[in-house]
Amino acid sequence: MDGCSQSVMSDIEGDEKMASEKDVKDSKATPYMYVVTAQKPTATTVAITSNFTGPEDLNLILAKNSKIEIHTISPEGLRHYMDLNINGCVTCMQSFRPKGEDQDVVFVLTRRYHVFIIQYKPATKELITQTYGDIEDSTGKPTDIGAIGIVDPECKLIGLRLYEGLLKIVPLDAVKQKEGKELKSFNIRIEELNIIDIKFLEGCKAPTIVYIYQTQKGTRHVKTFEISLSNKEFTKGPWKLTNVEANANLIIPVKGPLYGAIIIGLATVSYCKADTFISHAPGVLRDSIITSYCTIDSKRYLCSDDKGLLFILTLVTDHTDVVTDIQMILLGETTIASCLAYLDNSVVYVGSAQGDSQLIHINPGRTSNDELHLTVLETYANLGSITDMCIVDSDKQPQLVTCSGSSKEGSLRVVRCGIGIQELASIDIPGIKGIWPIRIRSDDALDNALIITFMGYTRILYFDGEEVEEIETKDLISDKQTLYSGMTSGDNIIQICSNCIRLLDSHTLQTVSEWKPAAGERIDHVGCNRTQCVVSDGNIITYLSIESGNIKQISRVELDHDVACVDITPLGLERSKYCAVGCWVDGSIRVYSLPDFQQLQTHELGGEIVVKSILMCPFEDSSYLMATLGDGSLFYCDIDPETGKLSKKKKIALGIHSTTLQLFHAFDANHVFASSDRPTVIYSNSNKLVFSTVNMQDVNHMCPLNTGAYPDALALASSSGLIVGSVAAIQKLHIQTIPLGESPKRIAYQEATSTYGIITMRNSNITASSVSTLCQNITDSSDVINGMDPDSRLKKDASNNSEVHNLLIMDKKTYEVLHVHRFAPTEWGLSVFSYHCNDKDYFVVGTAFVNEEDSESKDGRLIVFRWDGTTLNQVASHDVKGAVSCVTEVCGKILAGINNKVTVFEFKEEDGLKVECKYHNTLMAVYLRSRGQFILVGDLLRSMALLVYKQLEGRLEDIAKDYKANWMTQVEILDDDTFLGAEHFNNLFVCTKEGGMEEEDRRLLKLAGQFHLGENANVFREGSLVLKNPSGAPPLVHKTILYGSSTGAIGLIGCIEKPLFDLLLPLQEALARTVTSIGCIPHNVWRGFHNDRQKEPAKGFIDGDLIERFLDLPRSEMTKICVDLFYDFDGTGMKREGTVDDLVKLIEDLARIH
Repeated sequence: MDGCSQSVMSDIEGDEKMASEKDVKDSKATPYMYVVTAQKPTATTVAITSNFTGPEDLNLILAKNSKIEIHTISPEGLRHYMDLNINGCVTCMQSFRPKGEDQDVVFVLTRRYHVFIIQYKPATKELITQTYGDIEDSTGKPTDIGAIGIVDPECKLIGLRLYEGLLKIVPLDAVKQKEGKELKSFNIRIEELNIIDIKFLEGCKAPTIVYIYQTQKGTRHVKTFEISLSNKEFTKGPWKLTNVEANANLIIPVKGPLYGAIIIGLATVSYCKADTFISHAPGVLRDSIITSYCTIDSKRYLCSDDKGLLFILTLVTDHTDVVTDIQMILLGETTIASCLAYLDNSVVYVGSAQGDSQLIHINPGRTSNDELHLTVLETYANLGSITDMCIVDSDKQPQLVTCSGSSKEGSLRVVRCGIGIQELASIDIPGIKGIWPIRIRSDDALDNALIITFMGYTRILYFDGEEVEEIETKDLISDKQTLYSGMTSGDNIIQICSNCIRLLDSHTLQTVSEWKPAAGERIDHVGCNRTQCVVSDGNIITYLSIESGNIKQISRVELDHDVACVDITPLGLERSKYCAVGCWVDGSIRVYSLPDFQQLQTHELGGEIVVKSILMCPFEDSSYLMATLGDGSLFYCDIDPETGKLSKKKKIALGIHSTTLQLFHAFDANHVFASSDRPTVIYSNSNKLVFSTVNMQDVNHMCPLNTGAYPDALALASSSGLIVGSVAAIQKLHIQTIPLGESPKRIAYQEATSTYGIITMRNSNITASSVSTLCQNITDSSDVINGMDPDSRLKKDASNNSEVHNLLIMDKKTYEVLHVHRFAPTEWGLSVFSYHCNDKDYFVVGTAFVNEEDSESKDGRLIVFRWDGTTLNQVASHDVKGAVSCVTEVCGKILAGINNKVTVFEFKEEDGLKVECKYHNTLMAVYLRSRGQFILVGDLLRSMALLVYKQLEGRLEDIAKDYKANWMTQVEILDDDTFLGAEHFNNLFVCTKEGGMEEEDRRLLKLAGQFHLGENANVFREGSLVLKNPSGAPPLVHKTILYGSSTGAIGLIGCIEKPLFDLLLPLQEALARTVTSIGCIPHNVWRGFHNDRQKEPAKGFIDGDLIERFLDLPRSEMTKICVDLFYDFDGTGMKREGTVDDLVKLIEDLARIH
């Protein structure tokens, strides 16, 4: 840390000054924060099927924390239909069909006990909140197992198990009459407190619940009760069971005509009904904990366990539909499921919160004893749960490496902003000036050749499978540079050079037509499609038609200025109605009608830099005209396909050098590739343009390529050669998966050795291979533990703990595990960081010895390793009294949080580790951040504390504390006097170090801002996924912090200046009133600080997710909101009232920070 307040500086040595006078002055300003989501939650917690979007539609509906995804199910697979952003975190979701309706509705319960029912109206394509309510009680202890929401099969009521000893009832009889009104509820007391699971039984005259409960003696029993809505009480149920299996944990209600319930435990499966009880102990269930299920029909149920094994449970019946037996068959292994949804035709969606979700098909039978029933059809990436992450520069672009998932689903995820192109082939051909795909001597629709042009000559590369060869043909103009080439109507190849246009038959490669400019003229610039061509020479422009194998001149005009670039891409039709022109002298872009060249529109771009490339492109429901300048900037505006009118001109910097634009089609949509020093793909998402960088540098030319060996690929030319690559997906974030097969816990990157140090955990009882078992270079800590109590060590070695913790050394580029170090039995790796000392680099690891009999670890180690490129050497080890939860660096020393102590260690390779000083006044120091001599401590239950390390005196001293009892999940230093914290109830808060005359004031970390994030922020990392603006303009958001959450969400927290905050706050309030809230949960309620003790309004934070929804509004709504909003939109230092276009540009700029 570089600075603090003047009052603190007076108490420390002169060489420990915290800031310059300017820093001190700036630190007194109130911090203003901007929070936005870069990656929405990916962990699936609830999956249901429903006829939601229409009576004949079959939908898959998924809950991912604060987002609900709705998909339609078709013979071609899942198709995304819509996303719903909820002002809450979804914990329960269930579909049901009200009496007399032909379409389902969906009931939703959030973590804060808001409930609502949503309905979709197919006629208007409108989603409405049918009813809603806040059912939180002012008193009551929440259940330990979490909230449970269940709907009566007869749709008379909803039952909610929220608090111990109570069942909350929401009657549904009057729902239809109360559309848009609040739901009412009442409580019925339940005698049993420890309820394990609860469901509604089917086929009962009155709503009837069945539940498993556990007594204080540990025995488990099953009871049923009928619910009397008129008396608001329970009445005696049809049956009960005593002393069921001690580990029974799941109830499956059985549909008609069988009815009853299935009770599942660790060893037995039982079918229960008033007059029937059948129990079975299937061998395949041994050591499995069934965690989720879904219903196929009344006799068949799919069940998944905690290891990812999928079973089918079948109720065997006689000819009278009486259950006589239970069968349970292992189908195979899937991702570890958090939910299951049976779709149709033996297709199942397996939703996971620990790994990727899957769409699987159950095959009808086995062909051998070893081959199981499952085929994976699709895999859906999930980043959750993110336990740690680091930011690494790769090819001059930042990327985030996350520790994601757990158990066999554990992996590293490499996340970068932009689109990943995987190289399939490369050819060293320098000096390429243009590339175009063609098809020769083939009736196939696939490409099989590339026209490649250079300065002064042109060649054809022919693709024969993966083999590439150069071919020659006499009619191709090979001794000149080609300006354009491609396929035209009639299956011909067009080649345009400076002296002529030639049409070649694609089968014979012989000339079928040719056109030459008038004597003394040449072709400088070209715009061409399959049936039309426009060429220019200076200010003369000629329009030609390509039909029936002939090139025919249609018109010729002389413009006011010389042409710099030209385009005639059709806007939704085969033939273009317009010609777009960029001019040299005035730097304007113009739209002309074809064929008469009547000028329809002119836009002056301003400045003295030449227009280099122009393109008209249709995206979704909109069309755009784009133009790039020689400085790398891009202008774009809407173009009306009917009139050619231009509107809404905007500008963005793509790079710093000249950029060319190329339209291509992929994933059933149009995209634009901007070739430059920072290649970018432009596409539309929800009718908003998205600019995603590509994981390549300096692409000069690009064209789509679709050959047999390289389907749906891109050909990219750089200064050094040609690359053929594939695009996995067009999306804002590119995610690469590095499977580990075990749980990653912590990660640190060491730049000097280009390696990652990764703490992982695997279960030794699981025989499946993982990276730590497959590595050839393995060392072990069992033989190097010294200085511990022998009796204690024997006790640890005799433990039955099955967790094995490792330190992996992984190569940055190849992601190969170079070395594995196994820690001692019962020794858990808790922390790791890369440490530079005396011109050498080390990995420092903190561990704990875990004993099941102890409430907290009494012993641990601090270990120093050094990777020399081939061997991992343990340089030093120091036994400590407690768990080393966190390690970092302060003033070149090692800083560790060990139980309730913060300890500074001095390290020398020849002397090992020595304790220099300790600080004891914490409950549990679980997070540490340092800046200069200053240390921010995240305490498990006591919020944050600020310490100073007085190096000359060799001691730690506390400066200030936040005295609120926050259960911390992460901390970060924003600047000299501003500190960010995240706590267990998914809230963020900011504290500042204040000056003052009183000692009490100076020792207080004052609350400056608070905000409900709705995500459990497990990790903070300073940095950004986005490159700095190449234009050099100051950023709107500075000091950015990335967070990773347990749901797989990645977001950005940054500081903004007060004038921007003063603009965005009233805009946020106006949007909260305008934007429809699904579930009618107010925005201020959703974002207000909320824990188990208090509820307070949010302050000091702007919700970037809500701000960006301004871009989704109709322009009429934008105009209503855009009133009395003042800001320095022009950068002149003078405020003025903003227009709609001002706000759109500002918010688009904010959207690009993530």
